[in-house]
Amino acid sequence: MAQTTQSEKHAIVIGASLGGLCAARVLSDFYDRVTVYERDELPETPANRAAVPQGRHVHLLMARGAQEFDGLFPGLLDDMVTAGVPILENRPDCIHFGAAGHALGTQHRLQDQFTAYVPSRPHLEWQIRRRALAIDNVTLVAQAVDEPVFDGHRVTGIRTDDGTTVEADLVVDAAGRGTRLPAWLAQWGFDRPREDTVDVGIGYATHQVHIPEGLLKEKVVVAGASRQQPCGLGMLFYEDGNWGVTTFGTGKVPPPADFEQMCQLADEILPEHVSSALRRGEPLGPIAVHKYPTSRWRRYDELERFPAGIVPFGDAVVSFNPTYGQGMTMTSIQAGHLRRALQTPGQDLARTLSKATAKTTYPVWTMNAVGDLTLHGATGPMPRWYRPVGSLFDQFLGAAETDPVLAEWFLRRFSLLDSLWMVPSAKLVGRTVRHNMRLWLAEKRAKSRRSPETAGSAAGHPT
Repeated sequence: MAQTTQSEKHAIVIGASLGGLCAARVLSDFYDRVTVYERDELPETPANRAAVPQGRHVHLLMARGAQEFDGLFPGLLDDMVTAGVPILENRPDCIHFGAAGHALGTQHRLQDQFTAYVPSRPHLEWQIRRRALAIDNVTLVAQAVDEPVFDGHRVTGIRTDDGTTVEADLVVDAAGRGTRLPAWLAQWGFDRPREDTVDVGIGYATHQVHIPEGLLKEKVVVAGASRQQPCGLGMLFYEDGNWGVTTFGTGKVPPPADFEQMCQLADEILPEHVSSALRRGEPLGPIAVHKYPTSRWRRYDELERFPAGIVPFGDAVVSFNPTYGQGMTMTSIQAGHLRRALQTPGQDLARTLSKATAKTTYPVWTMNAVGDLTLHGATGPMPRWYRPVGSLFDQFLGAAETDPVLAEWFLRRFSLLDSLWMVPSAKLVGRTVRHNMRLWLAEKRAKSRRSPETAGSAAGHPT
């Protein structure tokens, strides 16, 4: 068995995912060498790859994520625009956004800070990968990692699938949802982390579609699932001039199986001008399908004992419901936690990172879980307060359809810009109540002005 040793300070990253590349970027400022191990063949141009099956489906880079990624890789956003990546300009006709059956944010101008970018997942990953691997002390090795090496006290490196041992001062597990770290911990005599899960039962179906130019001003069209409609749809206009069209079913409801069924769903839940434009589009290539059964949060922050020399990162810690589009942004935020933890030498790196990650994960995870369990047919443990909170937010979103203040508050919080906490102030709750009360009274007065015959018919009574 071959063995290599290195005298300089060395960090290893398992996985060249978005999370792994962000981790490598941060580590490059603190270690002499950073080596990224990836078992999948990485394309030299923007392209889908087998290890990222979800990459074929639409991904929305939220405003907060764009800011964080550009901070890690300066010039990223400018280069994406040069490559043709669309920008969500500060115009109300650039986006149609629907949540829980409510359409909001389309008729009002949003603030400049809400500007977002619309790269395809393969393009964003390629842009970040070429920047990360261009760093002088970052190296990519196309090889699978068999397991970390544990000496009884700490992790001292990794063993590759050909039996080679490589020493390292730190190993970052960025292997994604398929991480084997819980099993390794048990093998080394540590407790496995407790796992919080929500069985979302999501199925995806995606077509790339060419829609004739000039039919749509929007760059992003999103209509989420609701209590009444368990299927949703997302349409994003990408840098290649084509649209990614993803339909999804929640609560184990299957998504549309072909392009005609996608169009039928669009007829039901999208504005007429959008659904008619989609029908005039030309599907490109075969349909892609993917299943995401469970959102999972591995609670490393709760472990009392954890080996030195290794930390979990990205989806290896928490994988969020992808229909909310927040996963990439949360990974970029975690990169900031890793940087701050490394800036204080001598502290327990794993504990510091896991606690910081848990602090920012909790509010986003909780509101996702409330939405999934009360509105989208998911199953899993549900505290009693979830249902009333879900009902209150349903009312809030109903008011936000016609109240620009409420719509902008929701969109900025949903995009993780102003705060990770989706908790409206008492003032906003009062505004919601007053708004809905005015609508109810207006509807009641309109009914009272109808003739008795019309009122009786409207109520379902014979005349």
